[in-house]
Amino acid sequence: MASRTPRKSNQAMLGHKIIVGIDYGTTFTGASYVSTTGSDIKDDIVIGTWPGPSRDSETVFKAPSRIAYPLDNPLNRTIRWGFQVEPGMTTYSWTKLLLDRNTALGEFDDPTLEGASKTGILQLPCGKSAVGVVGDFLKEVRTHVLKMIEKQITKEVLGITPIEYWFTVPAIWSDQAKAQTKTATQRAGFAYNIERPNDQIFMVTEPEAAAIAALNKTATDGLGASFKPGDGVLVCDCGGGTVDITTYLINKVEPLLAFEELCTGIGGKCGSTAIDRNLYRLMSRRFGKAFDMLPAKKKGPGSEFMRKFEIVKKDFGFNIEEDKIYELPLNIRAGKVKSEYFDDEERLVLLSSNDIRQLFDPVVDQVIGLVRKQMDDAEDAESGIINRIILVGGFGDSEYLREKMEKAFFGITITVPDNPQTAIVKGAALRGLWGLQVTTKRCRRHYGFKWSIPFRQRIDREKNAHIDEFTRKKMVGGIMKWMISKGEKYTENHTHTVDYTQVYHSGSSMIIKFVLFSSDSNEAPERVEHTSIKKVGTISVDITDIDFNLFEKKLIDGVLSYQAKFSVKVIFGAQDGVLKFETTSQGKVVGKTTIDFTNTKYY
Repeated sequence: MASRTPRKSNQAMLGHKIIVGIDYGTTFTGASYVSTTGSDIKDDIVIGTWPGPSRDSETVFKAPSRIAYPLDNPLNRTIRWGFQVEPGMTTYSWTKLLLDRNTALGEFDDPTLEGASKTGILQLPCGKSAVGVVGDFLKEVRTHVLKMIEKQITKEVLGITPIEYWFTVPAIWSDQAKAQTKTATQRAGFAYNIERPNDQIFMVTEPEAAAIAALNKTATDGLGASFKPGDGVLVCDCGGGTVDITTYLINKVEPLLAFEELCTGIGGKCGSTAIDRNLYRLMSRRFGKAFDMLPAKKKGPGSEFMRKFEIVKKDFGFNIEEDKIYELPLNIRAGKVKSEYFDDEERLVLLSSNDIRQLFDPVVDQVIGLVRKQMDDAEDAESGIINRIILVGGFGDSEYLREKMEKAFFGITITVPDNPQTAIVKGAALRGLWGLQVTTKRCRRHYGFKWSIPFRQRIDREKNAHIDEFTRKKMVGGIMKWMISKGEKYTENHTHTVDYTQVYHSGSSMIIKFVLFSSDSNEAPERVEHTSIKKVGTISVDITDIDFNLFEKKLIDGVLSYQAKFSVKVIFGAQDGVLKFETTSQGKVVGKTTIDFTNTKYY
């Protein structure tokens, strides 16, 4: 035994690492891990044991993304999470969606999302933020993941082996939501941890992770469904809260698979939880206040009512019978409700096949609409032909969705990998193991700053004109300086720099601020007032250490003023998944650059 430990220690010192992929989803969370000594997708181990009495079998690859606090459940002395949460407990679910509630609902977002908080579903504990609740949940996940890895390699070896955590995030998410996700992971102890100072956090988008797993597996299976260079593959990640679509062009298959984004990806907040919200609306119409006034623990995620509905959702699509009746247990005072809707003796809600179809169809139609738009975008860009669709994610396993997709896109091969729920979490770990596989990505929106330029006669309006207080030239403000355009290709750690001039008056604050804007419009707007332009956040730069004597100076209204010149660099595609900034002046990095995101709640 003694001779084996030094070998492991030496291995750790020689750069041996463990890569952990974590897919924190709206409804379920999964994790997988792989050692840097592994080289194949088969070496990627998906954790199949999660604690708690409410799981249906011994092997489950994901745990419910829900948490119950002792304050709300006096019989519990500690936090309960995942399968530890039992029916009847007051729980918090779908919290992931609250990380991106500052983004206005888009064309393909579920319209019922806005009113979901009124039903008691999208709620937060008193005094806690969404970041705090997600952090508490992920802290429990981290403890369990480390325990599972420790069983495989011993506590001693784990203690000296650094871990890279690769978290998946929806590609459609705002930059603020990605930053909040990272903050939650840090609060959970995944990085900056005194006990494990060498652990790191990275991020990968969910469709990219799914593509890495699905494309590599298919390319190496030899089952007749492998890809070839030039193929266009649309990955449709249908999760609980979001649907993310990205299309890839296969560049090469051997010796390693490499692919690039074919066109700008799209998505929407229209995952399988939208079907749940449709169910709540149907129940409200049929049972009124008898249903509406029920506490969340009786009708929300984790309740017996919703656990049974989850089974119905998974089964729907196999041998659909027009006269089949589905039964959901719910103890309510139904009053004078038609017997076709409720079995008063057995306390069962009764739903027909047509009822279930009407719950599914609006959501399925949104998914099909997203896929069709992505295919149109690829055709308009003359980027290539999409000849394969891969469905992944929990909702991607729906037989009803697959059948509807095949009818909508006749002639295109539609495949679903084995256990599509784990494709994303496996791909996240493989992303860390193999390094970059998506050679180039497409920017999902325009990013830039507003600035002033010399006034243009017959083009600019006088109301937008002003006299520059330093140069005394006539200028026009509110003009956008776009750093990177929507659809523009970029690689990892791609940078764009913009030169910025600002008048600094002696005695003013040593913090200079720049506002970063974005636009989802296909054509980049020229002026900041355009309806598509959104404020991403305010970048603050500490200029305390700048030598202002090196700038041009003059007296303005009796105050010594300087024409300060800066270069603001924005880093896109950083491995940790969030926007990074750097400001330079006089040939050196200036102070610390941070961003405060705009805070406007939409649901």
